[in-house]
Amino acid sequence: MKISIAIPTWECHGRGSEFLNDLLRTIEKQSFDEFEVCISDHSKDDLLINVYCKFKDRLDIKYSKNIYDFGNGPANTNRAISMCSSDIIKVIFQDDFFFDDESLGKIYTELSISDRVWLLNGCNHTRDDGFSFYNEMYPRWNDKIINGVNTISSPSVLSFRREVFDRVKFDSKLTMMMDCEFYYHTRSIFGDPVYCDDVLTTNRVHSNQISQIHYNSESHYQNMKDEISYCREKHQRK
Repeated sequence: MKISIAIPTWECHGRGSEFLNDLLRTIEKQSFDEFEVCISDHSKDDLLINVYCKFKDRLDIKYSKNIYDFGNGPANTNRAISMCSSDIIKVIFQDDFFFDDESLGKIYTELSISDRVWLLNGCNHTRDDGFSFYNEMYPRWNDKIINGVNTISSPSVLSFRREVFDRVKFDSKLTMMMDCEFYYHTRSIFGDPVYCDDVLTTNRVHSNQISQIHYNSESHYQNMKDEISYCREKHQRK
């Protein structure tokens, strides 16, 4: 396989099966077909297994029930990536999906012809219906990434060669900053990514997003402050 798609999953307050079904449907429509799907399931029930069974004869899928570190999104993301066997790995969260049927082909081509080892693609957003789209975003670097100023978007815009994951993992001590810290860490070692200015993925905006849950909590600002301080200390930034 030329590309592995790493999907960390959980029950998502009863909507996990719906979201994963939508994502796998957009994967099934990809024109580029030399890929595998790697699902690390962090859910405490077995509902997502039904979705896996629905698609297992239609897609090349590896499925693993992850019973460790429940509730730790970075750890489950790392687990999904560790299941991947291809040199090029595409991360996508279960509540997001591919917007362009040519997405995988474009990612493969861009990384194949470039001497850079990671890629960030453009994305848009949907207000939970999967049909209306808004707010196109084209990832760009800014020096305040380590302070949580995210001009890149979620890890669903991220692809990389295996050598990146050999040296950089999602930090399991983080929640809100898991993406920004990964981007900062990766760039500090490997330099700039390929910026693919095609909208290839869609971020679903909904009330059960981890980011929304934490944003609406009373402790959000203190938790974010603590995570930023941790990241700055980890990378010795003042």
